[in-house]
Amino acid sequence: MASSASASSSLFARLTNAWRLLSLRSDVDNIIQELLGKFSLEKIYSDGDKEEYQQLVMNLLAQLNAIFFIQRLTLPSENLQIGWYLGFLVSWEVTLRSVEFVLQIIVEGRESLWEADALRDKYLAELLLSALRVLTLHPKAPSNQKARDRRERFARIHRSLERIYDSYPGPKSFLLLLCKEVTDSLRTDPNGLTLPSRLRYELPNLASEMVLERNPIC
Repeated sequence: MASSASASSSLFARLTNAWRLLSLRSDVDNIIQELLGKFSLEKIYSDGDKEEYQQLVMNLLAQLNAIFFIQRLTLPSENLQIGWYLGFLVSWEVTLRSVEFVLQIIVEGRESLWEADALRDKYLAELLLSALRVLTLHPKAPSNQKARDRRERFARIHRSLERIYDSYPGPKSFLLLLCKEVTDSLRTDPNGLTLPSRLRYELPNLASEMVLERNPIC
């Protein structure tokens, strides 16, 4: 019981730190890269301790999900000037690389993460759905990438998910099954899950509020 309370306290502290960083800084790419780098360093010292490593991975997934969830709410609608909002948005490339990084952690950590069902069925699935929504609606996808290139990137994510399904047999949560359906669709058509036209022009977001706070209208 004490161990569970300690883990919850640690997760809460990590999430609080992620929200604090988001409120103080606008360089979201750097924040995400710092979290991934910190995870890589802490992973070295958790070697051999399954519970500590599981908690470390869960903390990372929860922190990234908090960031990408906010990013989903910050995406501008198509009738707004994108330039105002780019300072608040994570880049398409960093988002996709973060997803690849996390999936690789789960694939390679089978021995330590085998018993952590909630880590995959809840924390991983929620992160993937948030990040994939950012990727499909992002207003600034790499201009040098053709649709074929993006299909291949999504295909890599889908293959990693399939490896997770193979490495961790047994029933999967609805959310994780949904992730696989989404990546399967995106590897076929990277634009196949965009919003209907009306919603694209009326997409509500937090960025407008943030801009107005920094530049109040007199």
